[in-house]
Amino acid sequence: MTNGIERRGWLCAVAVAVFSFLLVACSGDTGAQGPAGPAGPAGPTGPVTGGAVTSLQLEITSATLGTTSTVDFKVTDQNGIGFVGLPASTLEVMIAKLVPGTNGDTDHWQSYVNATDTPSGVGPGTTPTIVAARDSGGTLVDHGDGTYTYTFGFDITNVTQPVAVSFDSALTHRIAIDIRSSTLPQANNAIYTWQPSTGATAGIPGRAIVEIASCNECHDRLTAHGGPRQDTRLCVTCHNPGSTEANSGNSLDFRVMIHKIHDGANLPSVQAGTPYIIYGFQNSVNDFSDVVFPQDVRNCEKCHDAANPNTPDAANHFNNPSIQACGACHDDVDFAQGQAGGHPGGVVTDNSQCTVCHAAGRIAGSVEDSHLIPGKVAAAKFQYNILSITNTAPGQKPMVKFSVTNPQNNDQPYDLATDPSFTAAGGASRLAVDIAWRTTEDSGDDFGNEGSGVNPGQPVSINALTAATSNGDGTYTVTSAVPIPGNATGSGEVAIEGHPAGDFNGDGVYTDRVPVTSVIQYFPITDSTAVPRRAPVDVAKCQNCHGQNDGLSLHGNNRTDNVKLCVICHNPNDTDIAQRPIDPDATPNGVNTAAVDGLEQRPINFDRMIHSIHGADFRAQLGAAAFVIYGFGGSVNNFGDVGFPGILQDCNQCHQNNSYQLPLRAGLLGTTVDTHATEVANGSGGKMISPQSALQDVAAYSRITPIAAACSACHADAQARAHMMQNGGSFGATQSQIGTAFVESCSVCHEPGAIADVAKEHGLN
Repeated sequence: MTNGIERRGWLCAVAVAVFSFLLVACSGDTGAQGPAGPAGPAGPTGPVTGGAVTSLQLEITSATLGTTSTVDFKVTDQNGIGFVGLPASTLEVMIAKLVPGTNGDTDHWQSYVNATDTPSGVGPGTTPTIVAARDSGGTLVDHGDGTYTYTFGFDITNVTQPVAVSFDSALTHRIAIDIRSSTLPQANNAIYTWQPSTGATAGIPGRAIVEIASCNECHDRLTAHGGPRQDTRLCVTCHNPGSTEANSGNSLDFRVMIHKIHDGANLPSVQAGTPYIIYGFQNSVNDFSDVVFPQDVRNCEKCHDAANPNTPDAANHFNNPSIQACGACHDDVDFAQGQAGGHPGGVVTDNSQCTVCHAAGRIAGSVEDSHLIPGKVAAAKFQYNILSITNTAPGQKPMVKFSVTNPQNNDQPYDLATDPSFTAAGGASRLAVDIAWRTTEDSGDDFGNEGSGVNPGQPVSINALTAATSNGDGTYTVTSAVPIPGNATGSGEVAIEGHPAGDFNGDGVYTDRVPVTSVIQYFPITDSTAVPRRAPVDVAKCQNCHGQNDGLSLHGNNRTDNVKLCVICHNPNDTDIAQRPIDPDATPNGVNTAAVDGLEQRPINFDRMIHSIHGADFRAQLGAAAFVIYGFGGSVNNFGDVGFPGILQDCNQCHQNNSYQLPLRAGLLGTTVDTHATEVANGSGGKMISPQSALQDVAAYSRITPIAAACSACHADAQARAHMMQNGGSFGATQSQIGTAFVESCSVCHEPGAIADVAKEHGLN
C-alpha cells in the first residue's frame, strides 16, 4: 500500500465470489453436507500485488471519434504491472484537431472543448474571452486489469458553442490525458496523435516544433497548472491561437505566451513599465516580468532543434515568420500601423506578406540571419592551445608555450603582434595566461595560490599580448615572474583566457569582445605526473541552460565555458574584499556600512557562490539575505532575484558522478568568510586593503568548514546552521582547526545508505 492506494482488483473478485457462495449456502433448509466435488479448473492469474507504487505510466492505445467518442488507454506502475482503481475524478482529457494553415499562417491546434472566460476585476481586462478547456461530463470504465475506456461527454461532430469547431476525420487529431491527484503517484502525460479517417499515426502532419526534452534541459521536469501537465504536446491542445486570458487580456496562444515568458524582463512593454502578467487559477498572479533567459534569447535553436528527428517542423520559426511569434518578443511593434507602429516594412495585417521581406535574399534578410549571435559566430574562429608547461618544481618559474589558431582555416595560427583581433586598443583585445597551485595546507586538491603576490587567493596572471615571446613558428612562450612557492605540493594548473577583439558590424573597427572558450592544462609540482583537480561539475550540464560561448562568458567575456578555470580564482581563500567600497569606519570588524549588504567581504569560493546564486528563491523563503558579490570596478551583483528554472534539489542537474554525496575528499580547505582586513582610503583618492599583514596571514582567515560551506549556501536558516554546528561544523574556524577542533560528522547520517542519505533527502532515490 502506498499513498493510501492498494491493488484491490483480485481481492474484490474473491470477496464477491465468497459472499455469493455464502448467500446460497445460507438459503433453504439445512441438510447433510454433500460429498466434496471435483477440483475446478485453475483461474486466471491476477495482478501482482504488494510493493510501493512510486510512479504511473499512461499510454493511449486507440481512439474512435464520432457522435460518441472514446479513447482506450492503459495505466501501469513502475514495474509494468497494470494499475486498477483509477478514480474517474482524477482524469483530465483534452482533444484538438490540427487546422491546416492558410494565408501565410502555419498549421495550428484547435481544441474542440472551449469555454467563456469572464474578467473578475483583478486585472485590466474587461471583455469576456474564449479559452480552451478539458472535457467534462465524460465517463470512465475500469476493465480491472489496468486498461480503461473513457467516453467523451460531448458530440464531437456537433460543436457550436462558444466556438464552432467542425469535425473532419481526414485531419490530424490529438488526445492528451493527464492525472490530477494529491494522493496518486506521479504520472506522465499520455499523447495520441493520429488521423481518424485512416488510423495512421505516422506520416501525417503533426506540427512537431518543440520536444519536451529540450525544455527539460533547463526545467529538469517541466510542470504546469499545479503539476500534472508536463508535455508541450499536451500544452498546445489548449493553448490555441484563439485563447485569451480575460483578466489580463493577454494571449494564451502557445507561440505568443512562451516567447514572452522567456524574454520577460527584456520585453519592450515590460521595459516601458507594463508588467507581463497572466492570471491563473483562483485569480493567482503569474508575473513573468522578472524572467531572464540564461543565455542570448536569439538562440532559437535551444528550443527549436531542427536537427532533432522528433521535431521535423522545428524550422518553422525561420521559414514561416508570423505576426504572433515575432510580435511576442518585439511587442513594441504594431504591425497594423506600419512604419508609424514601428514596422519599417509598412502595414501588415496578416502573415501572408511576412516572407516578402523576411527571407533569404530579400530586403530584410532571413529570420535565421537576423537571429545570429555575432559573438558566438566569431568565437568559432579561435582556439586557444596550451602546448607545453615546463619549470614547474617548487622555486621554479613556469614557462608556458601556447598558440591561438583558427579552426575554420586549417588551424592556422594567429600573429598576436599584427592581427587586429589582438592589437585593438581600449581593452578590446585581451589574452592572459593564468598559473595556479596548491600548497601544503590544502592537500584536498583545492587551489589556494598562496605566494602569488595577489591576495586573497588569486593566481599569477600574465598579459600574453605584451609578455609573450614569439617562437617564430606561430607559437609563443611566456615565463612567470613569480616562482612556484617552496611549500607548494601536488599539481598546478595553467589556463588561457581572454577575448580577441571583433568587428561585428563590419565597419573595420575592432571594438567587440569575442567570447572564446577558455582552456586549461594541469602540470606536476611535486607529483610525478600531473594530477587533475576533482571535477564535481560537468560544464556541459551548465551549458544546457547557459548555452555555448554565451551565458557562461563572464568577467567581460574573458572567462568562457570552463568551470575548471573558474575554480582557480573562486577558491576557498578568495573573497570579494578587493572590490568592496571604502569602509567608513576603516576597521576590520565584519561591517562595512557603505556596502549594499553591510559586509566587509563575501566568500566567493565556487561551491558556496554557485549554490547561493542558484538557490536564491529558496534562501529568500528561509529569510536569508540576498547574495551580493562586488565585481570589477565595484559593480554590485545582487543575485537575490535569481529564479532557478529546474528542480533545485536535483543535484544531478549540475553534478556528475554523484559528486554531491558524502563523505567529501579529506583535507579540503574551509571557505573564507573573513580575512580580518577591510577596504580603506589610500590617501591618493583610491583605496587599499588594510591591514596587509592580515590579508597575507592566510592561516588566520576565519572559515566555514567544507561541508557546512556548501550545504548552508542553500540551507541558510538559523536552524540548519545550528544543526551543522552541533555536528562538528564551524562558521569561523581557522584552517588548522578544521579536522582537529572541528570535525564534521555529517557522513554518519547523510552518506549513501544512511538514515538521511543526501540523495534520499533530495528526492533522488
